Amino acid sequence: MPEQSGTGGTRIIRSRTIWERIKSWPMDRINRFEEDFNTKDWDEWSQASSWFAAIGLNTLSIVLRIGHWFDGPKYDPILNPFRSSLAVWLSFCEWTLFSLSMVNAIYVYLSTKNYHLFEHRLNDRPKSNNVQMQEVGEPIPAWAERYPGKFFYPLLQVIFEHPGFDPNSECVWVITMWCPSNFCLDLFCYYSPAQVLILNYLTGENYFYLLPAAVIIGIQLKVLVKLYQSLIKDRQIIFDEVYNEYTEKFVNPNCFVHKYEVGIQTDVNRPWDKININPRLKQKQKSKKEIMDKNI
Repeated sequence: MPEQSGTGGTRIIRSRTIWERIKSWPMDRINRFEEDFNTKDWDEWSQASSWFAAIGLNTLSIVLRIGHWFDGPKYDPILNPFRSSLAVWLSFCEWTLFSLSMVNAIYVYLSTKNYHLFEHRLNDRPKSNNVQMQEVGEPIPAWAERYPGKFFYPLLQVIFEHPGFDPNSECVWVITMWCPSNFCLDLFCYYSPAQVLILNYLTGENYFYLLPAAVIIGIQLKVLVKLYQSLIKDRQIIFDEVYNEYTEKFVNPNCFVHKYEVGIQTDVNRPWDKININPRLKQKQKSKKEIMDKNI
């Protein structure tokens, strides 16, 4: 139905045809998905999902271990060298979960991000063990930016002949900061390789003290990580407040000085100005005063 305009006439709005809508529907869906993906709070989502992933993996490890209790006679390489297919599959799943935990732990330890300190002086090395000097525009192969090339590339530079820095080239300090994702870090706390090994040795006789030990390890790691993250945030808040106080007390008063527009009035009959009065003006004022006295 055409829309009514404010002047009483009709405004014709051309709508897209059905064929145009059908052709543009996949791209519209992709754009909508991209917008939703960019606006979603992934930190909160990853922190919430890490709980479910850790609980699910721990439960699966316990269930797999309980499956060995119903497998039958215990495996013995001499008296009973043959294992059932169920025991083989249970062991395979257990080692798969342990490998998953190890891969996640390695990723957490090696997850880093590089930052270039362009304004820092080259003769003043930053006080950090994760700082190295790098040439600006130094060609780095693409495979060295990803794992496992990111781990082996510095080793290959040391083994093979690697030219030093060109004195005429521009260099910059590069700091490598540890930056793991929240999901992998929480998963490492709740499902670390030590906990998986404890669960793999779980039996019907020792579960009452191995299970609490695994839980205590997870809680201890999580509390330690939370305290360290809180320490970093508190230090940043204190640094910001000190910087703000210094700016308010010492910088702003000197940069923004209050100036007032004041009118000045001059009095020509001030007593201290009579000393430097012009002699001709003084004689003229005296003659004028004598004439006024005679008229009176």
